Amino acid sequence: MVNNRESDSVIGDLQELLRGGDLPYVDGLYDWQTQLAIRKNKERENTSSKSIKGVSVRSHSESGWTYSSSNKVDRSTVRKLINQLKKETRRSNAKSKLALPDPVKIDTKTPVKKDPLEIPIEEKLQRLREIYDLARQMDSRIVDVRVAYAETVTDRALVTSNGTQARQLIPRTRISMEIVVKEDIVTDSDNLSLGGTVGYEVVDDLTEEKISELVKSAVEQLKAVAPPTGVQTVILDPGTVGTVCHESFGHGLEADQALRGRSYLKDMLGKTVASDLVTIYEDSSLEGANGSYHFDDDGVKSRKNTLVENGVLVSFLHDIETGAAMNAPLTGSSRTQNAAHRRFIRMSNTYAKPGERKLDDIVRDTKRGVMMMRWQFGIEDPLGGGMQVVSKKGYIIENGVTTNPLKSITLTGRVLEVLGNVDAVSSDGFFVDPGTCGKGPEDYVPVGSGGTWWRTKAVIG
Repeated sequence: MVNNRESDSVIGDLQELLRGGDLPYVDGLYDWQTQLAIRKNKERENTSSKSIKGVSVRSHSESGWTYSSSNKVDRSTVRKLINQLKKETRRSNAKSKLALPDPVKIDTKTPVKKDPLEIPIEEKLQRLREIYDLARQMDSRIVDVRVAYAETVTDRALVTSNGTQARQLIPRTRISMEIVVKEDIVTDSDNLSLGGTVGYEVVDDLTEEKISELVKSAVEQLKAVAPPTGVQTVILDPGTVGTVCHESFGHGLEADQALRGRSYLKDMLGKTVASDLVTIYEDSSLEGANGSYHFDDDGVKSRKNTLVENGVLVSFLHDIETGAAMNAPLTGSSRTQNAAHRRFIRMSNTYAKPGERKLDDIVRDTKRGVMMMRWQFGIEDPLGGGMQVVSKKGYIIENGVTTNPLKSITLTGRVLEVLGNVDAVSSDGFFVDPGTCGKGPEDYVPVGSGGTWWRTKAVIG
């Protein structure tokens, strides 16, 4: 994978210029990202690429954080940023309140089988054409195939005044596909997305078998009917389970939100918040997952955190500031989109622990209900404790058998009720979907969400 020597130079400059300062705490972050996106459908082919880089420095005092950043990364610019920081930081006689981790020296990269930067763009475009042609000929009712490939390689380095010197090189590669079908006046579709902290080999995972299954699923949607409404027994697929976990016990457990009184979970630590069958993890060390990294943007090593254990809330997500404020262990959850953005507490990979029952047994045990599949998006209310999750498709379950296919399904309700109603968790089907998550209108970071199959009761709208 690319060896970006510029990061070595910036690390050296930051280390030298931060040494011996009179600020309570200061650090510097270097970030370089190269991005490529290719899209193919029946009407057009689009290829876009860009490279962004920057450096930011920040200091912390009793008055809070002060930031300074630039998209120039030369030594002179770094020196100006640090001098500007010193002028703007409000000093205090009190000691800075941060829970600093032990300083580390890390220089690591995520291994891949096929380095995406070594594959020519034309070869990638040709592969998408082949996938497109293969899918188009599988059924006469296909009116369009939309294939998209995206890659980002991030080289990020952090230097702190207390001795951390860390660098990580992380690729993220993703391929997605949508099959659009039409029969008479009815048009519908189905989609699939694969990816994570992997290389170009993810394209090989989109096999002919998976494409064929997606085509059959899209065609089946032509006969889909509207879902029933009201309170229903609902079986959620792994991606939908992950979305529920992300929206319910992700944003609500960001400790900066809790400290501002903007989380319905702020007083729930140690209390029951879900069925005892529910255990939820937040894991930035999960191999291959889209939200994984080696260390967070405070310099805390990646780790697996338990948020909910057997239905009991056991942890919030912390950075070095909230860890001190709440006297809590650091969770490695400080993240930024790039050096031009501030760092916030963010999720990485949020997923549910597998259970002990097989999916087939859970379905056979369901007299009547709805199966939700192919999550589309989720909306959360971290202050009020409500959520909404939308899936692309599903099925009616009658007397233990999946029957009629369903169109888009919307699950709504209060988080504690939906998770408290979970009465079955499957042992099979574990999967973590790739995605992105924003905090506010911007500041998007890559995440993963997943689990196995759940059965619960919820309102279907």
